[in-house]
Amino acid sequence: MEEEKVEFYNNKNQKIVGLLSLPEKNNSPIAIAIHGFKCTKEYYPFLNNSIKPLTDEGIAVLRIDCRGTGESDLEFKDFTIKSESEDVLTAIDYVKGLKDIDSERIALIGISMGAAAILLAMENKPKVKTLVFWGPAWYFKDGSRYDTPESRKTVKEEGVFYVTQGFTGRKLIAGKKLFQEMTTLDVRPFMKFVEIPVLILRGLRDEIVRVVNDKEAVKILKAEYKIIEKGDHNFTDKESERELIKSTVEWLNKWLK
Repeated sequence: MEEEKVEFYNNKNQKIVGLLSLPEKNNSPIAIAIHGFKCTKEYYPFLNNSIKPLTDEGIAVLRIDCRGTGESDLEFKDFTIKSESEDVLTAIDYVKGLKDIDSERIALIGISMGAAAILLAMENKPKVKTLVFWGPAWYFKDGSRYDTPESRKTVKEEGVFYVTQGFTGRKLIAGKKLFQEMTTLDVRPFMKFVEIPVLILRGLRDEIVRVVNDKEAVKILKAEYKIIEKGDHNFTDKESERELIKSTVEWLNKWLK
């Protein structure tokens, strides 16, 4: 496996930084991984640990820092689900220009909020073969865990709200636009643009996302749905991580090969 840091730009000349992992063979299919809220391209152990199993199967992987996170342009308070969805489309355009990649065989992996960003991007009908969602956050206009009296107060008074990054304890300042999205966005209309195979992998012990909307999402997306019994939101249990990666590799082998 060969891995390199890459940089590319959107139509506003804003930089997006990623890690591109390539298998040994050329003309490979590729999976583009889109992170969730408060995260980066290297934040998740389960994503990092999926790279070798995927490249061993001949599947390239691009992990990106969406704008406002990691090494990419803008500040975290500028990060929104809409901007992340735009980064999905920019990343797709980028990989289509790579010489060692088969641009006809692209998959998108959405993690938590990354799944919502991908769904918004699907309105533009990007040419991709399949979607995989890991612990997706749906946003059905209800019940955001960040919709608290304290956050509403700071959004009203300061135009921001304050959050903590889970694995690191780092304090982050998120913006008003994101708060409005998280409390009013309904992704269901965007699901109707999805006409390709979808795999949803959910940890039974997911402590972050309400899973009550999974049934409706599966129905609209006509998705294959798998519960991973020991999985929490970040699949920290090693057995659940292995099951997540195995299921993803099998799915991508089916739809990208």
